Amino acid sequence: MRTYPLIWMMLLLSGLAFGQGQTREVSMCKAATLRINAASTGATRYEWYRNNEIIVGSYASELVVSEEGTYKAFGVNKDGCISDESIKIIVKHHKPTAVDDIATGKVNTNVLVDVLKNDQSVCAEFDASTLVVIQQPLKGAVTRVDGKFSFIPARDFAGEVTFTYQVSDKTGQQTNIANVKLDIVTNPLPVTLTHFDVTKLETAAEVTWGTSEESNSDHYDVERSQDLKNWKNIARVEAAFESRESREYVSVDSLPESGLNYYRLKMTDANATFTYSKIKSVHFPEFSWAELYPNPVNDMLHVVVRNKKVKNMRMISNSGIVRLSKPVAESSFTISMKEYPSGMYYIHFEQEDGTVKIFKLMHN
Repeated sequence: MRTYPLIWMMLLLSGLAFGQGQTREVSMCKAATLRINAASTGATRYEWYRNNEIIVGSYASELVVSEEGTYKAFGVNKDGCISDESIKIIVKHHKPTAVDDIATGKVNTNVLVDVLKNDQSVCAEFDASTLVVIQQPLKGAVTRVDGKFSFIPARDFAGEVTFTYQVSDKTGQQTNIANVKLDIVTNPLPVTLTHFDVTKLETAAEVTWGTSEESNSDHYDVERSQDLKNWKNIARVEAAFESRESREYVSVDSLPESGLNYYRLKMTDANATFTYSKIKSVHFPEFSWAELYPNPVNDMLHVVVRNKKVKNMRMISNSGIVRLSKPVAESSFTISMKEYPSGMYYIHFEQEDGTVKIFKLMHN
């Protein structure tokens, strides 16, 4: 019995970029369904497999799946000849993610930690009633209070402690076990902070803080880190110097990294002495490879490349002509579109491994 090639196509996944290989991985919500289509010249039916076991009764070119597993297909023609094996599609259910947290508190003062603020759930909201401490800290104790954790430190304790927790979403999907690090300090801050918060704004992070009193304060530096070791200064904000009134400050990080971003405030006085605020964190999913704006474009096209693995960019016209090809050496740059004819363009971003993501651009 001879075999013949199978042309494999997946529907509902046109927004994904794939590199070379014989396996594709797809994540979906537990309650959702995914349609997988196969097409092969001369095939009159198809044999579908899940985890190397044939799916009895499924012979059409389309398979609707909802369960996790590894799927593949063979085409069968009228003579009973079987095609080559298709690529394998690995289907996984989205799991909610508990993200590690870090917070700072004062000696003999309870610390309230809103762990759910940074946790990620794609398919359903978290069920705060399922928050549970997996391992208590060695010093002090943690209790659940209104969907948050309250750390009650041991008397006069100063230093670092950790505890772990887990939570489920409203479909019953459970997260990983996450760590919370608490730094209990004795030294007072040079200014009296009323709050220090970080909030996600789509693809940006808004850092806000407030003071009720400032004395000899010079400026604030907003710092960001992904590993709590290497900190980058991303903004400087002038302080009030002397103030007995409530003041509010805002700084926006327009280019956070994918994954976990830690933020802290460095508070410096006029004598160049400084201290740090407590640390807050936010988590961003994998960003789109790039942003192109405006789109449609008339003159200057602004390009922001978020994927650090991208090494090359090509701009191809609707007729297939490569109008521009250049290495990507900077995370943001501009392109003058005046020298190019109007029409539809396809912007190709390519990683070193050959994986390509394509964006449509209309040039008026």
